[in-house]
Amino acid sequence: MGTMSLTAYVGHFVAQSMLSMPSGTSTQQSWMPLLMFVLGANVFAAIWSRFFRRGPLEYLLNAATKPAKHIR
Repeated sequence: MGTMSLTAYVGHFVAQSMLSMPSGTSTQQSWMPLLMFVLGANVFAAIWSRFFRRGPLEYLLNAATKPAKHIR
């Protein structure tokens, strides 16, 4: 998970926005969404890191900023 912290952060934001309830509705707070996200993020990170060195968003950020090395 350490090499894909940006991916985990953005994934958490997207998952939270997809699972949010409409305002004005009362819901019972549960630890289940947090536990599912932590489990899902860890499983994704373990599988991804077996094939790639960086997370998907970290790879895109690296590719986008690579041309800046050549600017003086």
